[in-house]
Amino acid sequence: ALIAQLILCLAAGCASHTVKKVDATTAIQAQHDIPEHQLLDVGIVVFDPGIPADEKEREKEGVYPQVREAESRYIPFTLKETLQNTAQWGAVRVIPTETSSVDVLVKGEIIASDGETLAIAVEIEDASGREWLEKRYTHSAGKYSYSEDVPVEDMDPFQDLYDTIANDMLAARRQLSSDDIQDLRTISELKFAGELSPYAFEEYLGENDQGDFEIKRLPARNDPMLKRVRAIRQREYLFIDTLDAHYAGFYRGMQGPYQDWRELSYDETVALKEIKGSALKRMLIGAASVIGGIGLAAGGESGASGTVGNIMVLGGAAVLASGVDKYSQSQIHADALEELGASFEAEAKPRVVELENKTVTLTGSVEAQFKKWRRLLKKIYATETGFAIGHDARGGPRQTQDL
Repeated sequence: ALIAQLILCLAAGCASHTVKKVDATTAIQAQHDIPEHQLLDVGIVVFDPGIPADEKEREKEGVYPQVREAESRYIPFTLKETLQNTAQWGAVRVIPTETSSVDVLVKGEIIASDGETLAIAVEIEDASGREWLEKRYTHSAGKYSYSEDVPVEDMDPFQDLYDTIANDMLAARRQLSSDDIQDLRTISELKFAGELSPYAFEEYLGENDQGDFEIKRLPARNDPMLKRVRAIRQREYLFIDTLDAHYAGFYRGMQGPYQDWRELSYDETVALKEIKGSALKRMLIGAASVIGGIGLAAGGESGASGTVGNIMVLGGAAVLASGVDKYSQSQIHADALEELGASFEAEAKPRVVELENKTVTLTGSVEAQFKKWRRLLKKIYATETGFAIGHDARGGPRQTQDL
């Protein structure tokens, strides 16, 4: 009787269904112009693509390295656009690696991305080292997200996720007073100055009991070395803006093929789940029928019971075979996903820009280019101040740090 109930339940579709809730989160917009001295600059570091080192693990999770590498640049820029459009922040830039030039630093890692679901882990801290939040964000897109009625340039399928992050960041910033915000702006400036000339600026910052930076005292407003630091910092901003413009071009060029990939990936992912679910259902029905039929055929007291049992065995075997065949079809969809990932690699190649009379390709090596630029800034500072690299403002030795 229990086996019969199982068969009837499975045949009737007694399976759990996931009901997706359509979220309506929107990023909170500034209702008035915020004074410049109350705006915090934000740097969003290119995300960790979250690619498993083991190839089998990548296949299991459906991770395509060429897609993830592109997403590690695309997702931060989408977040940058979201934050910038709220008018709640100062300059918002995508940066290749961490820098002390910003007031608020955003770091992230891609956990899952397949067109249907996007999950990212985000860490945000300010210039003082104080953590604003550390959270995992997940959002599922619906089929309508890929409708032709929704232009890709107008709405990202996962815009709700970006809006939620923007609102969480705003909530954290609202915990700060006007003095706190001004202090953060000053701390980021002094940290940058300290990296250029540690001994000249080390006396201005200290650490509190929590290990966060705090202002011990301020340099004079007309301090000539601070003026030079500010000029050097503006050069860094120009460099970062150049990189940011390149990310923007990469983002715009990627939108079309990436949207196509996500839409096809969405269809394949959903189909894959449905086929696997259908295959499992068929195999369970077939297995239950075979087991029940064997039981009836072996233990039945009448010929009718034996006949019914044999029919159940034969029918169950057929259903089981159908389930196995259905399951094998899932591999076809998995292969299609892999082909989509490979074709995407050709569509979303980085571009080349001319920078500082050098050709810079925006790939994984851009971080090294950024480090070289920061070392160049240090040389520029040393040249302008007349101090040799490796010596502080007083002429004493100091440790050299890569910027």
